[in-house]
Amino acid sequence: MAMHEYSSHSTLNYLSAFLDGIFIAGSVAACDLLLWGRGEGLFFITENLQYKVMAFVSVIQITFYYFDLYEVRSFQHRGKMGLELLEALLISFVFLSILYYFMPFLGIGRKIFLLSFVMIFLLTFSFRFVSPWITKNGLFKERILIVGTGAWAHKIAEEIRKNCPDSFEIVGFVDEKRENVRKAI
Repeated sequence: MAMHEYSSHSTLNYLSAFLDGIFIAGSVAACDLLLWGRGEGLFFITENLQYKVMAFVSVIQITFYYFDLYEVRSFQHRGKMGLELLEALLISFVFLSILYYFMPFLGIGRKIFLLSFVMIFLLTFSFRFVSPWITKNGLFKERILIVGTGAWAHKIAEEIRKNCPDSFEIVGFVDEKRENVRKAI
């Protein structure tokens, strides 16, 4: 990220991280159920399941974080975001393979491991594909009231609009003089 860019931590950033955790853990559970049916798979015969799923989810989410896949701006460029998502999943695959080699007790099984990566890609890409539509409708925008009505206040408003259009909505300007109070331009 360039030095002059602003990184907003909007509600959508946190929501996407939370949903990714659910998608990743849910993918493991769904693949287990799909492959083994009821009562024979990972979730029914495995000890310390929470550690296995926690390691799996953590490695993938940390990789997503380092690939900036929780930045709302990356959702706008769907092709680039899809490639970055694939790269992040590939890196996660390598890290988890190494982890499972040195700590085999954390392994979740080859079939579940491979199939869950496909499902994770489909779920996370689908969410990121529809996210720009959600943010354009103002569902997750944080509302900002700027104190001041002068040139600097308008400069700040312009920077917010330019760098974080999907994260913030400027609702107006406030000044101590009533005649200077204006709505967002």
